[in-house]
Amino acid sequence: MKDQGISREQIKKLRLTSRRLIHTYGEGTFRTLFHGRGIEFAALREYVPGDDIRQIDWNTTARRGTPYVKTFLEERDLSVMVVIDISSSMELKWDSALSLASLITTLADSHEDRLGCLAFTDKVEFFLPPKKSPLQPDRILHLLLAPRRSSRRTALAPALTFLRNVLKKHALLFLISDFLDRNFEQALLSLRPKHELVGVHLYDPIEKELPHSAVIECFDPETGRRYLCDAYDPKTRAAYAEFAKEQEQLIQKSFGKARADLLMLPSSTRAEAHLIDFLVRRQSARAPIQLKKTG
Repeated sequence: MKDQGISREQIKKLRLTSRRLIHTYGEGTFRTLFHGRGIEFAALREYVPGDDIRQIDWNTTARRGTPYVKTFLEERDLSVMVVIDISSSMELKWDSALSLASLITTLADSHEDRLGCLAFTDKVEFFLPPKKSPLQPDRILHLLLAPRRSSRRTALAPALTFLRNVLKKHALLFLISDFLDRNFEQALLSLRPKHELVGVHLYDPIEKELPHSAVIECFDPETGRRYLCDAYDPKTRAAYAEFAKEQEQLIQKSFGKARADLLMLPSSTRAEAHLIDFLVRRQSARAPIQLKKTG
């Protein structure tokens, strides 16, 4: 078991890093960062200094001669869900996944949004319903830092189906996973009519391409299987690259059909900054976007 003191220190460090990053970008950057194309329009009102200019309704502004902005129900009542893969294949990417979860929870808490979390492997491991509470971000990180069993497979469909059944109100879902699964498209599509989806595909660079000229002992963390891989062999290298390409195309196709946003991101110390840049870009996009970062 992990020492609870260590867990508290890790939570404190994660939250401090998130707050520093938010401060670096400026609080104004995040005022409407979670508002996307799927939110419900509420009303128009006159522009006041400090409003996001991207929410200006130009037709009404031209007709009335005074700037008007759109307001949305989520400005008063937004639910944010962190949906995170904690299967064994995520271990190499876990530091980045934790950092992203910390950033999202810190942002949601700073705007007093309802915040929840679902963690999954091949089943739902834990679920915290969306709730407004200053304790919720730390509670989520504490659960994510808890020790888990050694071998855990990835299956997205059970988790997505569970969310479809339990979330009755519109929510913004951040789905963080390496997506090492093949049978999740229909479950993803079933969420789209009611909820807004942002996928974060986290991957380790070695999952895309084998190192040059080496015989590698490989380990599958989800099955416990070990085997040797001959990276000297051009056919082996080509087959490995082809599998990675097919998996990437499957993910892109599934999110495209669901009209959901997708960020494809290598695990790194810049993961949180890449997510912020992506969300800012998403705010001004008229259609769902897919973006792949390389470092």
